[in-house]
Amino acid sequence: MLIVNADDFGANPRTSDPVVELFDERVLTSASAMVRMRDTGRAASLAAEHGIPVGLHLNLTLPFADPSVPAPVRERQLRLTEVFGSESWRDGGSARPSGRLLAEVIDDQLECFRKSFGEPTHLDGHHHVHTHPSVLEHLPADLPIRPILSVPSRAGARRSMRERRLHRRFLCPETCFALEDVHPSLGGVGLQALDRARRRPLEIMVHPRQEREHAALLSAEWRRAISTLTLGSYADLARVRGR
Repeated sequence: MLIVNADDFGANPRTSDPVVELFDERVLTSASAMVRMRDTGRAASLAAEHGIPVGLHLNLTLPFADPSVPAPVRERQLRLTEVFGSESWRDGGSARPSGRLLAEVIDDQLECFRKSFGEPTHLDGHHHVHTHPSVLEHLPADLPIRPILSVPSRAGARRSMRERRLHRRFLCPETCFALEDVHPSLGGVGLQALDRARRRPLEIMVHPRQEREHAALLSAEWRRAISTLTLGSYADLARVRGR
């Protein structure tokens, strides 16, 4: 199964509108939405209207943009952006924020998401912050999550200990590639990389606000490639993985 997931839904209209357009064009299959941003409310209405499967795009790296966010909520999240915005955390760096603070901020975003969008199909993170070891400790184990981003050249390589732990604890696709590493018009290795989705669930992470990615997703070669594959969302993952 192939999941084509658009990030940053709800950040602003320029980001949200291409997601809806390309979902209706059937060239992407799901989205990850940010809460407490300027377009969150409108994005939630659009997702319901168009039937877009949506997960939480956990935001611990950018300040909230919605001016109506209560001050205590804004301040808690801002404290985490000061940690994760300055540390080299992607390699398991030294960022070790308060566990209580992390739990409160994650719970707040999940609660806000559920009020706006309903139950999330999955969870991932802005700037992939959900894969930080400290953050993983506080994610609900019953929600599917995005695996650590990989590249086609590493496909089939032995997983790191960090990756193995993540896959043991959470339901997630076998792997996740960025569109730019796959689509040839973006410098990627070629759409044959999508063939992995014939055997195991594969996510392609996309950002349709970027003009080049938007054009690549509407290209005839992308349409041809995905027409031969089973498409789905994180909502289908448990069934495909036999859970």
